Amino acid sequence: MHIAIDALLVYKPFTGVEHAILHQLRALLNLDSPHRYTIVVSGDEPIADYLGPVSNPYKVYRAPVTAGQKIRRTLWQQLSLPRVLEKINADLLYSPGYLTSLGWKGKSISLVHDTIALSHPELCRFGNALNYRILLPTSARHSTLVVTPSQTSADDVTRCCRVPAVRIRVVPLGVNIPPMPDDTALAIARELLGFPEPYLLAVSAIEPKKNFAALIRWFAKWRTAGIPQHLVIIGNWAWRYEDVQRALAESPVREFIHMPGYMEQSALPAIIAGADLLLMPSLYEGFGLPALEGMALGTPVVVSDGGSLPEIAGNAGLVVPLQGDAWTTAIPELLAQPEKLLEMRQRGKARAILFPWSRSAELLLQVFAELE
Repeated sequence: MHIAIDALLVYKPFTGVEHAILHQLRALLNLDSPHRYTIVVSGDEPIADYLGPVSNPYKVYRAPVTAGQKIRRTLWQQLSLPRVLEKINADLLYSPGYLTSLGWKGKSISLVHDTIALSHPELCRFGNALNYRILLPTSARHSTLVVTPSQTSADDVTRCCRVPAVRIRVVPLGVNIPPMPDDTALAIARELLGFPEPYLLAVSAIEPKKNFAALIRWFAKWRTAGIPQHLVIIGNWAWRYEDVQRALAESPVREFIHMPGYMEQSALPAIIAGADLLLMPSLYEGFGLPALEGMALGTPVVVSDGGSLPEIAGNAGLVVPLQGDAWTTAIPELLAQPEKLLEMRQRGKARAILFPWSRSAELLLQVFAELE
């Protein structure tokens, strides 16, 4: 088959969704396959640089829009992309960025990472919530098949988009298992952070669904309970973060909280490996890549019960409900149990091995094969 891949959503600065799309496409293009691929991108995006060297050749079609032209990009995707697909004789359109082209009458598969715009619109930018509330249900129903990264997201697509479960396939995302950082790499990570004490870590863009204001308030109680760790939150200041800034300013333990902003992906493995815990107190997640990345590096992972996080953590992480005061006491209690922490490290590594990106790509190929 000639498979067209709509990568119009891939542009910098990358969020977790963009990283996931690129990792999956890279793995797909490194698998033996009889298919031909054309990747559709915004005109100014260097997709070859993003993907790096891959085993299989692919063609690139550059749309006459730029990444910053969001409305124009969406209109081109919906109105003009079908003509391009006909011109290049595409057999299948794969859309890993939520939305398929409604004008395309051929076979199509869309990857819906989550339905947060429908189920939790208060956690989205107004423009994104409006866009997806209008297009996502229709797009999902228009797609021949829908792929989701978790069973939680699959259930949400059925509930929010009215897509029958028989037309949904779960294709989990993946993780690259990096070599464990050595002492030199860990020392460099410490220098980047700028302090020598042990620390707890959260990694994500700072936005409402990540629940970082609550994390900062909980941390003050943990310090009062006697834990020696600092708190590090790595991620760019994305949007609607005033409550996080306020919690930070009002924290009685402000001197122990570090927010260095965005860090390059290459710096993260050593920082994650050096943490005593990786924390994901999110209000909702469609998958939860940071949890998987933490487990891959042997860092004990603590997640909330928001969305798919319990599904991803499995028996390797600690799931702490958001309701009540559970987070106030759970972390000091866990840090006081070295045997349990060691068990979580071992279970985390074993679980992460089950999620290579190659597996995600292989499962995606199986979905493609259903439409041959």
